[in-house]
Amino acid sequence: MILRSFSTILLWGLVALVVYSLKETGAMWILNLCATLTLFEVYTILGRLGYAANRLSGLVTGGCLIPVSYYFEGYGVDVLAIGALFTSAACVLFPQAQRGMYIKRLMPTFFGLLFVSFLLQYFVRILQIGGNENADCFMGFGLFFSLWVVIVAKFSDIGALLIGKAIGRTKMAPSISPGKTIEGLIGGFAASAGIGALLPWLFQEKFTDIVFFGDWIFTPGQGAIWGTLLALSAVIGDLIASVLKRLASMKDSGGAIPGIGGLFDLTDSLILAAPTGYFILFLLR
Repeated sequence: MILRSFSTILLWGLVALVVYSLKETGAMWILNLCATLTLFEVYTILGRLGYAANRLSGLVTGGCLIPVSYYFEGYGVDVLAIGALFTSAACVLFPQAQRGMYIKRLMPTFFGLLFVSFLLQYFVRILQIGGNENADCFMGFGLFFSLWVVIVAKFSDIGALLIGKAIGRTKMAPSISPGKTIEGLIGGFAASAGIGALLPWLFQEKFTDIVFFGDWIFTPGQGAIWGTLLALSAVIGDLIASVLKRLASMKDSGGAIPGIGGLFDLTDSLILAAPTGYFILFLLR
């Protein structure tokens, strides 16, 4: 627990430093790094399950998706289309003996791209729809809302962990993740609702020079309600990751982060939270 706490503080400290220095651009490159490393780990898990992917083409496509979406708004899907085109067409270059194996690898390749890179790029779309106008404030609403989604989703993990360890008794999904409990789930929902309400209140009532809300209306009550929905999406993403790792007989997706595991162990709760946050933002418009 000590090592996990140290790694968490150090990691989020580095993220905060990059975002503070480079704002939206820094957030995008951190997202791209995390998405690409997560995609690599998902391909590793799929390989252990007997569904090997074409890693090179998948990682190149995934690594280009988020930056292109950021710098050329609306063209992210085109990166997927071009990647699918060249990856599929490449099968004709292989000898007959290897062609069947290559084609079998297309499905897990595209699954990883859609599940990881495509869904996480919704954070970029949040940045773009929310806008980067900041007047005399530190950040625009787009960056604030992206960070709000991340924080709310991760507080679901924190609340579930703390409450689950303290009073957790009723197993939630023993065949998928034996350590998760109903009490922890409720604690995660409460933590997400609480932080979801607290952040908009703080930056609209106390620290008014940090976030430029412009014409956006985002009340603490809305933050609590939508925070609960985000917590649900975070839990589902976590369970999907647990299913994959359990099938592959893996406790962690990797060992890149001491005390935590791999990047997939860190981003699993964000993968479904990103599109959920994007659609919430649409409802707030």
